[in-house]
Amino acid sequence: MFKPALAAVLVASCFPAIAENIEHISIYANRTATPQQDVLASVTVLERDDIVARQASDLPALLAQLPGINLSRDGGRGQNSGLYVRGGNAGHTLVVIDGVRSASATLGYKTLSMLPLELIERIEVVRGPRAAWYGSDALSGVIAITTRRAGAVELNANIGSYGQAGTDISVSHTSEQLTLGATAGVSRADGFNVREDADPDHDGYNQKFIKVAADYQTGLGLWTAQADVNSGFYQFDTTWGNEDEADTLNRAFLLGWQHQSGQWQHQAQLSRNLDSDTTFGPDSRSPFVTERDEFNYQAATDLTDKLGFVGGVNWYQEQVDKSATAYEQTSRMNRAVFAGLNYQHDALQLEAAARRDVINQYGGQNTWQLAAGYQLAEHWLVRASRGSAFKAPTFNALYYPGFANPELKPEESVSDEIAVVYQADALMVQLAWFDRDVTNLIQGTERAENVLLATIQGFEFSLTQQWQQFSSRFSYTWLDTENGTTGKKLERRPENTINWRGSYDADLWSVFITSDYQSSTYQGAFVSVADLGGYTLWGFGGSYQLTPQLAVRANINNLFDKQYQSSAGYATAGTNFAVSVSYTPQ
Repeated sequence: MFKPALAAVLVASCFPAIAENIEHISIYANRTATPQQDVLASVTVLERDDIVARQASDLPALLAQLPGINLSRDGGRGQNSGLYVRGGNAGHTLVVIDGVRSASATLGYKTLSMLPLELIERIEVVRGPRAAWYGSDALSGVIAITTRRAGAVELNANIGSYGQAGTDISVSHTSEQLTLGATAGVSRADGFNVREDADPDHDGYNQKFIKVAADYQTGLGLWTAQADVNSGFYQFDTTWGNEDEADTLNRAFLLGWQHQSGQWQHQAQLSRNLDSDTTFGPDSRSPFVTERDEFNYQAATDLTDKLGFVGGVNWYQEQVDKSATAYEQTSRMNRAVFAGLNYQHDALQLEAAARRDVINQYGGQNTWQLAAGYQLAEHWLVRASRGSAFKAPTFNALYYPGFANPELKPEESVSDEIAVVYQADALMVQLAWFDRDVTNLIQGTERAENVLLATIQGFEFSLTQQWQQFSSRFSYTWLDTENGTTGKKLERRPENTINWRGSYDADLWSVFITSDYQSSTYQGAFVSVADLGGYTLWGFGGSYQLTPQLAVRANINNLFDKQYQSSAGYATAGTNFAVSVSYTPQ
């Protein structure tokens, strides 16, 4: 069962390291810019060049290549996707876009399948609880996305299997203190039939997106403004077959300010997010429209040459503007204050953070985070952390007719992590063990209930290395989960996951090969196939710089046409290709 994936391990071990800088900066793990090797948490950072080089079909496929993350898809690109970070539910990972929390108030999480990669400049994934910094939803981790602010004109176009086609353009202009930028694009696909027992049609998608932004530098700080609009539709199949298309519209507006005053760094944000999703069927129309207004302020300073401080306030209000059925309550407010300290002296690092959220439905919720690290030798760091987290019930769980339970309590967790890290110029190796207990976990098929204790533990091993033009990225995750009521594993969490990517980069061209393995998964007691078998997927791709301005990229996914499912009853893509070109005028 492991032979294809083990071949990737053997190839990875053939790439010894030489001196080359592979350092990244973490911004969101402790809300301050910190070199990745100094962060006392498991963090993965992808810059724009990394995102482009990986040639992933969409954002969920890209994230599934990272340690500690597995993906469950109800079909292909544009279809519903569930991301599980370190065994948590899809709603146990907070998605932050440009520093602003992003999730539907009714669903309780951000759907990532329709968030275009063309709009993304940077991705930072923090694995482990971060509620002491960000409040509700960050039980398993945080996915922080920074949208694009193009530094030059750039044109992109792509085509691929299943009728995939898209194009986008990014432009920018700087004049003294003012910088203007915009990115716009369209994308679509015919798709394929994701359920043979439902409508015999292709399930595709179509979307349009645009972002405009402005930065203005003054003596009182940097002022920013931006607006993002992403609209389109996607087709889908369900087990009951009464709806097969959805229109979606997401709008985000942000005003920001940053200022350095002496030893203090200040920043503030005011934002509004509006999410609209309307599903259609032969005889039905189900609209869901939610909005969130949010204000953030934080300040940071070095109290001494060894002790740093970060603190701030957070306020947001969520509201259901329109829904398919009437909700008993349609809005709620959250107010929070947080603070953290970081201490570093010689080989010792210490961190502590605490936050208090006051939700008008639940009163106060306290969360905390403690971490310590010790530099054993020049390249060796050992670290340990413990933190608490919570997730407030969604509007659907509380008030959706036929499923609602207004008496639900917030889900709560306590997590531990111990890790050993080796960091050299061109080699990084990390082994992390984690353990999490979740109480008041919300489950139910007919009515939401706080019914069980879930236990989650496992370890992650990751290795990144460079040798001349060769590079290799390898990760292995072992996961052990248990539903405390039934004694069974949590749904759609594989015990073993392996991801490997090897590449060769020359002056004008590069090639890569990927191998992704996932062991069998338990799908639940109420599906036709309770257990889905494991699978290994191989991919191949490359790029060529035709001129200084023009680059072409191509890749093949599922190289050996593996027939598999990650969600019971839903087909996945067979062998498929994609070709893209990028043009950057000088």
